[in-house]
Amino acid sequence: MNADIILGSRVPSVNLGYLSDGAVATLSTDALFANVRSVLIGIPGAFTPVCSQQHVPDFVANADRLSASGFAQLICIAPNDPFVLEAWRCQMDPHHKIRFLSDGNLDFARALGLSEAHKDLFLGSRSKRYMLVVHDRTIQRVRVETSILTYSCTCAEDVLIAA
Repeated sequence: MNADIILGSRVPSVNLGYLSDGAVATLSTDALFANVRSVLIGIPGAFTPVCSQQHVPDFVANADRLSASGFAQLICIAPNDPFVLEAWRCQMDPHHKIRFLSDGNLDFARALGLSEAHKDLFLGSRSKRYMLVVHDRTIQRVRVETSILTYSCTCAEDVLIAA
């Protein structure tokens, strides 16, 4: 777990972006996480190999099981702009099982202490790969991968086991 994230604390209050009828819209995390149980995955980037081949497909494939286990919303937060994120969502989740939100300014990742630079991969600053379980804006569970290139502790099955 990241030292900056305290279980039982509130999620950071920031705005996230998404496309609505082709225009950028914002949504506050206060409104997003109010009065619901959510599981969210933070990823380093749309179209990156681990995100596209493992992480997001796993959550899309298990979306119905996650919803049946009591999660009102499934969210993917990425450091990409809303336009790129929407194009990727169309490929990864054409049936809209997961809500994709842009943290293009890294406000959410930085507030959680989950941003890092990846100059070696020419990615610049990105989000770490993580998973949060949130109930009514309160963080109940945190998992953070040791590297953005690994996918071991942020799997849908890890959420379902503890659900």
